[in-house]
Formats: sequence, structure tokens, C-alpha cells
Amino acid sequence: MILEQFSNLQVSRFEIVLQSQSEAVLPALIGSTLRGAFGHALKAVSCSVEHQNCQKCFLSDACLYTTIFKPTSPKIKDIPRPFIFEPPIPPLTREISENQTLKLRVSAKGKISFGLTLIGEAAKKLPYFIYAFELMARHGLGANRQSFSVHEVFHIDVNDYKTSIYTPNLSKVLPFQETTLAEFVSLRLNQIKPHKSLKIKLQTPLRILRKDKFGEKDLVENINFGIFYFQCSLRTSLLFENYGIPLEYDYQTLNKKAETVKTISKNIWRHDSKRYSNRQSEKLDLDGMLGEIEFEPAENKDFLLFIIACELLHSGSASVFGLGKYEITL
Repeated sequence: MILEQFSNLQVSRFEIVLQSQSEAVLPALIGSTLRGAFGHALKAVSCSVEHQNCQKCFLSDACLYTTIFKPTSPKIKDIPRPFIFEPPIPPLTREISENQTLKLRVSAKGKISFGLTLIGEAAKKLPYFIYAFELMARHGLGANRQSFSVHEVFHIDVNDYKTSIYTPNLSKVLPFQETTLAEFVSLRLNQIKPHKSLKIKLQTPLRILRKDKFGEKDLVENINFGIFYFQCSLRTSLLFENYGIPLEYDYQTLNKKAETVKTISKNIWRHDSKRYSNRQSEKLDLDGMLGEIEFEPAENKDFLLFIIACELLHSGSASVFGLGKYEITL
């Protein structure tokens, strides 16, 4: 029943190729950089009011910027955004995490690409995303505002086949086939045959936060299956609630059963990182866990459905930056 309900959420994937105008040095994890620059560009594309204040703007409920970049809901404080950046995955190791030495270097006229996953109706706004990316690239990325240009945009289908749908010499974005979460999960489910264990490789820092006794949020470092599954099911459910049709399943029973699944092995470490928030004018933590975890095989298929879904949707805090990306390894 859950897999059938996954048909009620549209998920479309793209690849954006940027070309550097000169030699560029960027952070190894550029998701935060991309998201911040994109936000400024999208507001420039969307907002025409003089005061530029979303909180007192009567257009905010219909504004592209607020519905895409700063969505609100009367039910929860911070709803997930309908887009996910997929920046290049750097070769992060314990040593690199400790030394913070890795950078993304791009030669003059060199290219970098990043993925973009759009959820629900956001795929219909792709031309606005591309135009915002063009502004973002011209204004520059990173602390030194190094200029890029949009070289090409590809659509990626459920089989990972890429089709070019936009280049700067085109006057419009070519049509593409939208897909559902059920299509992605069904294909991946067929690839994952029964194994003695479930192995998870954390490719970008996974930020699972819990409140301590003082009400402060701490990073969960001791990740077990119950915590991992709950985070996946929570994110998936919130995306369906806001951009699809709310899921109906016995989440309480599944959460309890997930707590009984044991960990076979764990080799994970904390990756410390920060990002600068222009809105708050300060650096904020982006710490997360990296490495590999091996769990006992989950007897309930529903566990696997949510974990496969978040291979695509990511898990944990700051997923929109590209954090919380993992792979089920066979």
C-alpha cells in the first residue's frame, strides 16, 4: 500500500552544468554556497515590490520566492523545501574532516555540474530556476564571487538517462517527462535483492538533531536503525503532506519495530562544518556524520521503501543543501 501511495508525489531530476569564466576555488561541499546564491537570484527574479520585505508583503502567498524558497505552513514551523541541490560529492575521509583542507578547484573555462531534484509542482517552474541560476552564475559564487555561466541543463529519467533540455542558445526549455517517487523506488527495489545485511554509506554529512535536557539541539552521533528509519519516514511523510497527498500507514508500529533492528557494524565520524547566514549575519553549524553503517536485514519491506525513498530525497537537517545523501551499498 505504501509503494502505491508513492505514486502521489512527483519527483523530477536535472543536472545543471556551469562553466567557469576564470580559475575558481570553492568549498568542497558547495551545497550551502549554491543554495544561498540561488536564493538571492530567485528573489531578484520574483520580487517587484519596493520594500522587499516578505513578512509585510500581501503578495507573499502567491510569490514564487516564498512558495519555493521560504514556504510556510500553519502546522509546522519549518516545512521542507520542494527542491534539493545535489552538489559534487567530495572524497571525504576522517583525516580530511579533521583537517578541513579539501577545496573544489575549477580551471578557467572548466565545468562543474550539480544535480537538482524538484518535488511536486516545482518542476513546472524549472524555467524560473534556470533563469535564477543564470543570474546566480553571473553574480559569482563563493567568497570571491567567481563568475560562471550556465552551459547546459539535462533532464535525468528514472533509468539515469540524460537528455539535454536547455542551452543558452535555446529560447525555451524543452519538454521532459515527469516521474513519480514510486517509479524511482520500484526500480531501486528490484536492484536490491535480499542480503544478509543492509549497508548504508553516508556520502554527505547526515545531520540528525535532537533536543537535550536544556532544549538545545545536539547532533546525534550514535545512529541506530530506529533513529535512521524514523528520520527517513519523517522527511518522506512531510514532503507528501506539503507537495503530494498525505501518506496513510501505521507509523507508530513501524517506529517501534525499527527500534528492534540491530546494528552489525559502524564506522562513522563527525564532520565539522559551518555556513555563513546573511539573514542572521553569523556562521551556523552544518556538522554531520559520515562513514558506513551496517544493519541487520529489516524483515518488514516498508522499512526499505522509506530508506530507498530517501536515497533520492536525502535525510536529516539541511537536506536542501545536499546534506544527508547516502547510498544503499550491495
